[in-house]
Amino acid sequence: MKSVGIIGGSGFAGEELIRLLSSHKNTSLIAVSSRELKGKKVSQMVEDCNLTFVDPDDVIFFDCEVIFFATPHGLSMYQAATFLEKGIKVIDLSADFRIKDDQIWEDWYGTKHADLNNLEKSVYGLTELNLDLIKSGELIAVPGCYPTASILGLLPLIKSNNKIESITIDAKSGISGAGRAKVESSLSEEIVDDFVAYAVDGHRHLPEIKQGVELICKKEVNVSFVPHLIPTMRGIFASIYVQVSDLEKDLDLDVMFSSYYQDSLFVEILTGKNLPSIKAVCRNNKCNIAIRRTSIPGQVLILVTIDNLLKGASGQAIECFNLMEGFDASTGLN
Repeated sequence: MKSVGIIGGSGFAGEELIRLLSSHKNTSLIAVSSRELKGKKVSQMVEDCNLTFVDPDDVIFFDCEVIFFATPHGLSMYQAATFLEKGIKVIDLSADFRIKDDQIWEDWYGTKHADLNNLEKSVYGLTELNLDLIKSGELIAVPGCYPTASILGLLPLIKSNNKIESITIDAKSGISGAGRAKVESSLSEEIVDDFVAYAVDGHRHLPEIKQGVELICKKEVNVSFVPHLIPTMRGIFASIYVQVSDLEKDLDLDVMFSSYYQDSLFVEILTGKNLPSIKAVCRNNKCNIAIRRTSIPGQVLILVTIDNLLKGASGQAIECFNLMEGFDASTGLN
């Protein structure tokens, strides 16, 4: 049994983490923090959890073997080092250790990075990309929800020998991605019977997506990304258009993608007339992908769905935890 704690357990992703870790057969969840809910029973959020919310600075967290951060950006980069120095592993669901270039971080998040040493050491926690690195990692940066859907959809094509000219990502998310405070204040009512684009001048997940794509392609790639909110609580549906300069007419894209993900526990390639839907991945850790050629020569359309709170956040964090501790990657996720 591994003793674990969650710092920042009052948000939607934190709630999912509590639920997953409470039922994980190899873990003992010993502490969950929330400044706002300090002293209140965790069972008011997750029925079977008998803990009480504590302060994030409570010394009980030093009794943990693994700490999960489910905090807003700008917090874990000040706190992670304290645990790492004591041999406590850290799995961070915030953005603090995802962007490797600290200048790009500063440009998009408006503050200097506070822990460049651990930023360099952090492992990007996309299990389908960095499996071996995650197994030996001590600080895992869990990818954002949009980058998870986008990069999973792109991996087989951008890791092939095809020349990528441009990538356009049209992504839609349920409102839980905006955070509990916004949803409970007004967003859940505002979005009824509506569908809106946001951050059209630049979303913070764009540099994360570009970083992943360009590290694989080993060159600069033109990437456009526009997110939308749809009137549902959870789930992401990404429509990804990839322009390929030398796309072979007889290349079987279904075979390419199915071969790439043949050993994946959670990614399923849909073929024939089957297409992804949010309902099929809601409240599970699956990623469904379908591939089509469009009417534009050399253009590939990749459709991807995930649950933003599971495969796009807490579920993926559990995958990383399982790999780090030598458990089967699916433990606690079936």
